Amino acid sequence: MSTNPDPARASSISHESSTILSPIAQAHRQVHDHVTSPLHRLEISSTHRAGTDTLTQSYSSSPTHQPDIAALRTNVSPFIQDLPVNDNNTYTGRPVLDTSRRYTIGNSSNLQGSTHTSNSPTPSGSSLASRRQSKLGGQTPTLAPESLSVDQTITTAAVKQSTSGLHAFAPDSVSAQDQDHINSASFTPHSPAFSISSFSGIIPSSTSISSIVSAGQSKPPVLEYKHPIAVKDFDSIHILGPAQQAAIKTLCSSRVLSRIDTIGWYSILGAQRFPTVILSQDEYDIEMATTCVAIEFGANNRETQNFNTLVLQLLSQIKLIKDQDYKGDIPSHAYNALFLTRVFLNHFISHLTPTEMVSFFEGSYLSAEAQQEALGVVSFKGCKIGVDQALVADTRPYAEQLIQSLIGIILNLDVGSSPSAYEFYQETLNLIIVMASTQLQQPTSEPSERNYFLNIILRNFGHIADQLTLRLIWNFTDQRPSPPSTGSLVYSAYSYLFTKTGSSPSSEAHPIADRSILVMLLLHSQAKGDSDWGAFKKSIQNIRDERGSMADDTKDHTIFVSFRKIFHVICQQIHCEEVCLLLHVLLVENTYFRTYVLSRTDPETLYLPILRMVYEGVEGKTNYSQVYVLLVILLLFSQDDVFNDSIQKITMTYQPWFTERLLKSVSLGGLAVAIVIRTIQYNLAQHKDVYFHTNSLAILANMSCSLQDIHPYVSQRLVTLFDIVARRYQKLVTKQMQVDENIEKNSDVIIYGDMVTLVLEIINSTLTHKLKANPQLVYSLLHKQEMFAYFRNDPKFKDLIRNIEQAVNYFQQKVSEANIKAPTPEEVAHVIQLASRTWPPNLMKTFPDIKFEYEEEEQSSEFFCPYVWSLLYRNTFVYWDEEKAKILHDYRTVMNDEAAFEGVPTGSQAPHP
Repeated sequence: MSTNPDPARASSISHESSTILSPIAQAHRQVHDHVTSPLHRLEISSTHRAGTDTLTQSYSSSPTHQPDIAALRTNVSPFIQDLPVNDNNTYTGRPVLDTSRRYTIGNSSNLQGSTHTSNSPTPSGSSLASRRQSKLGGQTPTLAPESLSVDQTITTAAVKQSTSGLHAFAPDSVSAQDQDHINSASFTPHSPAFSISSFSGIIPSSTSISSIVSAGQSKPPVLEYKHPIAVKDFDSIHILGPAQQAAIKTLCSSRVLSRIDTIGWYSILGAQRFPTVILSQDEYDIEMATTCVAIEFGANNRETQNFNTLVLQLLSQIKLIKDQDYKGDIPSHAYNALFLTRVFLNHFISHLTPTEMVSFFEGSYLSAEAQQEALGVVSFKGCKIGVDQALVADTRPYAEQLIQSLIGIILNLDVGSSPSAYEFYQETLNLIIVMASTQLQQPTSEPSERNYFLNIILRNFGHIADQLTLRLIWNFTDQRPSPPSTGSLVYSAYSYLFTKTGSSPSSEAHPIADRSILVMLLLHSQAKGDSDWGAFKKSIQNIRDERGSMADDTKDHTIFVSFRKIFHVICQQIHCEEVCLLLHVLLVENTYFRTYVLSRTDPETLYLPILRMVYEGVEGKTNYSQVYVLLVILLLFSQDDVFNDSIQKITMTYQPWFTERLLKSVSLGGLAVAIVIRTIQYNLAQHKDVYFHTNSLAILANMSCSLQDIHPYVSQRLVTLFDIVARRYQKLVTKQMQVDENIEKNSDVIIYGDMVTLVLEIINSTLTHKLKANPQLVYSLLHKQEMFAYFRNDPKFKDLIRNIEQAVNYFQQKVSEANIKAPTPEEVAHVIQLASRTWPPNLMKTFPDIKFEYEEEEQSSEFFCPYVWSLLYRNTFVYWDEEKAKILHDYRTVMNDEAAFEGVPTGSQAPHP
């Protein structure tokens, strides 16, 4: 689906478009999986402001390329290395940026009376991409494994404050010895390497960017629990009391508990309330305490069918709750049935194949007589126990009946009516997650049809997707805290004695909200080509603001929620990865919410925390995958010109977390530019992640025509960025000419050529649109004007260089005419400021603006599904053995991090000392 900004707010007309695959769209495949597909793309359009006619041409990136999701936090190296292709050169790792060519030889674009002809010719001969296609029958292969060398960042000298408000600064410098070391650095790729398409529309050739894994850098952890879990031996686990252990032992034994055995079921469900699990440690303890009996239960159930009868008991209890209009206290025996079903179903899903799970759950071994056996619900010692006869008569599978009952609880139960209702609702969400976890137990390459319970939800209940999405979002915005535990005295004593001080997780302060958002994201991630499967994805698109102009709309499938509440909660919890993911989904899928966010008069409320997380992300303080999501969010914001203008007018005071330079006063837009440039430079120096610098440069390109009153430090960093990539490009070209190699085929040259061009585009766009408002940028360019000399005669760059030098030469002449002897930086800055008032804009040629637009592909579920499961795993709402969670193996493989799960406890580990 396209996610272009709302037409009413769009300020540019798209003339040319192409695509970039982003890591939010990555297909999580095994390294040797041959099935890949593009998932997300970034559409780049060139806009000529002088005209209104549009000339559109679409370009598609190679279907063999797939983007990646990055790894998570580490204290040593916060970013992962680039990922490899498989043996068939199928891309398994990073996004593809394939922009359309703006300039053609002798070709002019007729734009409503105005004609623009570029003098930037393409290289002789066909493009590299077309040559590749001709060799492989139209298919675009990946590059051969080639090493990539990248410049290190250059230390910035101190900036002196002047009385005129302009800054003088010493040039960024590095010693010759250090510079030689940086430029000679070569990285040894892991085998095999991978490749990525390039900014083919920005330079005269359509080429590929190859990003290679550095063998020497450490990997960050992909998955880690949010809250530490201590591995214990069996004797040290005291979460279940004697009565609860006896009830479980009876349930799992060889004793047949028939549907009419009221006394037997009362001894299990009515004896003592099982604990409400709050802490991650509790989930682990419950899992370990029931592992042995679960094995016995699975072996005995073929004959006893006790688990199947337990499911019927649960269905009967939910029916009783429904008959009471989902109000009042939930009896403990109803909660116990739900709790036991969830705990043991989780064990069985982990140990049974998908086919075995269907037979096990549906009780296919029962005789026809036994299947019809039911006494009905009866009162016994104050408890209503039994199997409702209507459930037995229902011909639908038990799984479908149970899912319908659970959805009924989610939609209708008032969690505020009583603490027991809250805990029952929380456990209902846990059971939904467990039933969907058949997907967790399978590799990503397995057909989705093998997910029995999840398929039933998507196929049979898509018609209520809007209602379910509405309730889950309402749960998220409600943020209702957990009530005081109504669990047993034994469990309360256990929690008091064995819970470590300070171990109460803040993420569990609102357990229903936390689970609701992840259940919604999980269902949203399952979208397929079938309309029924995509119902939950479409439900996000159907959301409208209850206070908006469409509040009275009675159109079917319209969901009315409070955008204000959603925005408020997102701003409060933007540091949570799942909330970042929700924000991304809402911005991409829902035009109305995106317009609401972009139209707010307080953009800094959300924008500033996002900038901080991106800033801290390069230092490892934010999960790497979260930084990917945040960059896409910044890109979505940057697509709107009105928003870009507004953040330039908001002045930010000192931000203590920004430690690069003391910025007492800087615009919000300027701060964003500084942070994005810092991200690019850090990435080029340390991690060589091509998505980071392509997406970051796309953000800068979108903002370039709106930049004004740039802070001296920001203008310095922008010019320094060009200097870094320009120096490296020159080194690479010189090196290749010495060895008599074809420069146009060298991947490193292509990479830096792309970057040089795009940074030139950014500088040129800022000068063209806002030169008078940016004297500091002119000063920075004058200070380092010699760096343009190398590119004057290069056909790929000469048009942009000449345009920029028109401005540089004009102001250089004005400085010379001032005839100042031994001018100080303040005096030069003053001359520039005066000369800018008489600057004739027609000295610079106007090029079409390059605009990047993010677009999500249909196969985005191949990224979202493993990613959401990784979030569920790390939140430990339910404990899963990582050894059997195969989709996490694929996730770790894609992250290229073999040590991702080091320190994560599994059942086979030694006891905690």
